[in-house]
Amino acid sequence: MSTGDLMLLSCPSTGATARASSTLNRNSKLYGPNNALETTNASSCWNSDAAPSEGDSSISYGVYFGRTVEVREIRIQFQGGFVGEECIVSGGSRQGLNVTWNELDVPVDPEDSNHLQEFDLTEAASEQRKCDAVKIDFESSTDFYGRVTIYRFEVWGREILK
Repeated sequence: MSTGDLMLLSCPSTGATARASSTLNRNSKLYGPNNALETTNASSCWNSDAAPSEGDSSISYGVYFGRTVEVREIRIQFQGGFVGEECIVSGGSRQGLNVTWNELDVPVDPEDSNHLQEFDLTEAASEQRKCDAVKIDFESSTDFYGRVTIYRFEVWGREILK
């Protein structure tokens, strides 16, 4: 799937997988992070558990591409009332089993809405956007308990040929 010179990088059929800091009731089948990558089922979603009350209270959601890509845009459809706020986007480079994360200095400020929202990442330097993974940390949520629900999480960009 592509739009102009952009292609959908987060499609499971290309090997992309998702991971998250938590899943509601640890029920990965119903609420697991890979559900938000599913483009054919509009009702599948990732649902975080409540944010921890102590220590690091952020909730994170990451997509691992299995190849090097250049990310240009993120599209997210939240459930209204369960929208992540105070977002930090990072690109990751895999080194063996570890991923080194580098924050992309781009504004991502979602609205409390059910609509698919687009966030341009091209303000960050091109070298910063070349990565094997991308993650977003939500420092807070519109939900009283700090939960985040994502129905669609799409990463658009281009593949880097080696």
